[in-house]
Amino acid sequence: MIDSKRIFSNRKFLIASSVKILILTLTTASAAFAQSLDRISCVAKTYASAGTDTCRAFLTTTNSTHLYIALSSNNPAVTVPSGVTVSYYAGSKGFAANIASVTTAQTATITATLNGISKKFYIALSPSTGSAAKMSVNAASIGFGSVILNSPQEQAVKISSTGTAPLTVNSAAVSGTGFSLSGASFPATLSPGQSLTLQVQFDPTKAGTFAGQLSIASNASSASIPLSGTGASHQVELNWNPPSSSGDPIVGFNVYRASSGSSSFARLNSSVDATAAYTDSTVQSGAAYDYKVTSLNSSGLESSPSNKISVNVP
Repeated sequence: MIDSKRIFSNRKFLIASSVKILILTLTTASAAFAQSLDRISCVAKTYASAGTDTCRAFLTTTNSTHLYIALSSNNPAVTVPSGVTVSYYAGSKGFAANIASVTTAQTATITATLNGISKKFYIALSPSTGSAAKMSVNAASIGFGSVILNSPQEQAVKISSTGTAPLTVNSAAVSGTGFSLSGASFPATLSPGQSLTLQVQFDPTKAGTFAGQLSIASNASSASIPLSGTGASHQVELNWNPPSSSGDPIVGFNVYRASSGSSSFARLNSSVDATAAYTDSTVQSGAAYDYKVTSLNSSGLESSPSNKISVNVP
């Protein structure tokens, strides 16, 4: 005899168990679907200088597995990691956004993406509002080369205000034998874009090589510029035209000198000069001299002296 009541009860139990299993399955699928990206946010929305912003990506619900969120920025002035991993049972993940200074106003967009869903955060960037003085000098060193004694030479040095705040040049001075400075008084204040010019002079009073330094101090920075120059004795540069025609080719010249008004000429060159030029570096300041030049042919014969050349040395 079959107990139908018992069978029906078993069927009811089986049906109830199946329904329960189905409900559990749907609940699990719903939880997985709910683990999506909710939003992305950072502490600051605007930046006027370089810095680091603290940001975070949020899920819509606590996750039950590791999730990878991809990150990107559309502006090179804002850099973020390529992505972050949200650990088990966490609802968000933080990351840093590095902000660089900019020269023009612009916007950066940080994007987070998970399972095809993207969320964005916008950061407004603007140039720094801070101001600072800056000094620029147009010379790293100044060389005067060879300068005749008691014949001063000058070179200009330009100091410019190249910052965003006024530049105050507190002092400028030179050191070293033969060097001096003129052209400005201190302190001197220069607005951004303005400049002043100093005149550095080298006036050697004796022969030799000299070194010095130009020192500049301001509210922005200081500068030390090396100076150099050589004091050279007075000299006379002689040039002449050789005879245009001669039966016997000319092989060189002799140069003679006498004090002005004297007939006692002395030969200056110890050997025959082949060129039609001569430099006399043995003259004295304030003196006057007369010069004569003769030519020599291949036979060793010397011509009569040419016309006298008179020179006054400063």
